[in-house]
Amino acid sequence: MTIRYILRLRRQLTDSRQENVRLQGELHSLDREIADVRAANTQLRQEATVALERQVAAMETIDQLTAERERLLGKLEQAITWATEVGRVNACIDHQNQERADDNERLRRELAARTQPVARVIPLQNRGPEKGAA
Repeated sequence: MTIRYILRLRRQLTDSRQENVRLQGELHSLDREIADVRAANTQLRQEATVALERQVAAMETIDQLTAERERLLGKLEQAITWATEVGRVNACIDHQNQERADDNERLRRELAARTQPVARVIPLQNRGPEKGAA
């Protein structure tokens, strides 16, 4: 019985050693996987950091462009207000010019109606005593 017991223990020891070798192989495989995952994790962190920096830069640019847009919109509103005022002033000037043109035309007609020729223009050949001397 002791021999059987010893043989059985040897078989168990051999099986245990084989199982140990197999488990060590799996452990090494898992260690490699863990190392690969850590490396991938590090790379993803670096990429995420770069992406975050780009997003922050983009947000800062958007903020700057929004401020510039607001400034330009203010200038545009001011320009529209000025253009409206200029349009009103031009309309007043056009109206006054039309009134003056109408007044000028009326005054020309009145002057033409009142003006009578002071003297007739007589051609040189029809003038005075020299007419007979020739």
